[in-house]
Amino acid sequence: MNRHASHSEVSPGVYLERMGLFFEDMEVGETYEHRPGKTFTVEENLCHTLRALDQTPALTDLHFHEQTIGGPPTINPLHVLAVLTGMMTKTFSKIVANLAWKNVKFHEPVRAGDTVYAESTVLEKRESKSRPGQGIIHVRTTAKTHDGRFVCTFERHILIYGRGQGPYEAAGY
Repeated sequence: MNRHASHSEVSPGVYLERMGLFFEDMEVGETYEHRPGKTFTVEENLCHTLRALDQTPALTDLHFHEQTIGGPPTINPLHVLAVLTGMMTKTFSKIVANLAWKNVKFHEPVRAGDTVYAESTVLEKRESKSRPGQGIIHVRTTAKTHDGRFVCTFERHILIYGRGQGPYEAAGY
């Protein structure tokens, strides 16, 4: 079986879509693009920023932003981080737990109208010492805009199921 195949044959001529990678599917040094990209809007930024009880004028007051910063409104960096994490979910959907986030850096602001793309490179992987059938991957994720500006980088340590582990077969995926 191709470890990166999108579908596996369950019976002659019948294919089941595979979602996400198991621990064994990944190798150190491989890079995975998380598609599709995400275009950010002013409206969603205001909604998510205010929902998080963030009242930073540059993020919530368009008049203040126009008068002090100018240009398209800035997207809340924590919303950008949340979206990037969501973008990773299809690739790394066999996650048991997020173990650590580190070296989170916002290099340039994301602005309303920017489309952001992300990719993750596997830096390390090892089998879990305390959880048989699971492993830990260490990835570095980079995000850039449609015009090539680097906007965010971070690293995660993720506990992930091994092949045949977790609720997937019983759930039918």
